[in-house]
Amino acid sequence: MSVRERRLLTDREKMQALQLSSDLIHVSEISPDCDRYKVSFCCRGLIWMPGALAPSISANHRCEIYLHLNYPRTPPQVVWLTQIFHPNILPPQQNGGVCIGHWSPAETLDQLCIRLAEMVQMKNFNVNDPLNPTAANWARANISKFPVDNRPILHPEPEIIV
Repeated sequence: MSVRERRLLTDREKMQALQLSSDLIHVSEISPDCDRYKVSFCCRGLIWMPGALAPSISANHRCEIYLHLNYPRTPPQVVWLTQIFHPNILPPQQNGGVCIGHWSPAETLDQLCIRLAEMVQMKNFNVNDPLNPTAANWARANISKFPVDNRPILHPEPEIIV
């Protein structure tokens, strides 16, 4: 088994464990080759409906993640599938691009998904290098409204009493 195949299997196991340890992240599809995932985020994030004067809240966010042949040396390809209003994520009608920021080959797919969930919640964003300048400008002017969802992504670890 190649290094890449081992990594893909490890990522699949970690994604299955993530799904068990989070009420906010759901893996809806894993390709047979373990290189494509559809991930749903049930946390609150922003969308801007046409004609609206301000963004509104949605808890329906999905993306597709492709672990290409250069993964994990280079970051996976993430495409956003649902409406979103975020400085570093584009909605599907604008190609669904996602700027995940710094990437390290040591970062696992489940860790990336936690980061993406925190991006949806507006706990994690960068207005200085935006994909969506309109969202970045709005975020700068409304920083006191963040995060829009403060719930933890993972279930808390049980306390061990000794």
